[in-house]
Amino acid sequence: MNKICPHCGENLVPEPGFYQGALYMSYAFYVVFMLIYFFVFIHFFEPYLDYFLYSIIPVLIFLTPLFYRLARRSWLAIFISPDPEEVVGK
Repeated sequence: MNKICPHCGENLVPEPGFYQGALYMSYAFYVVFMLIYFFVFIHFFEPYLDYFLYSIIPVLIFLTPLFYRLARRSWLAIFISPDPEEVVGK
């Protein structure tokens, strides 16, 4: 991740440890995804419940980069909002 936004010059790392809260947000994304995945699996593939356990680990490993980036972007959006005058002016 860039330290400074190349478009607007916003500091994307305002302080050390800023993104530590994104870990908890990432955890929440994992929990929500697993619950939705579980309920869909139960609804459509109830006789094959063992396959849920075999499939969830590779799926979560595959989605780790997505959840990591999504959590950091969400955490940044909560605490840093773009200046509307700078965005419109460019």
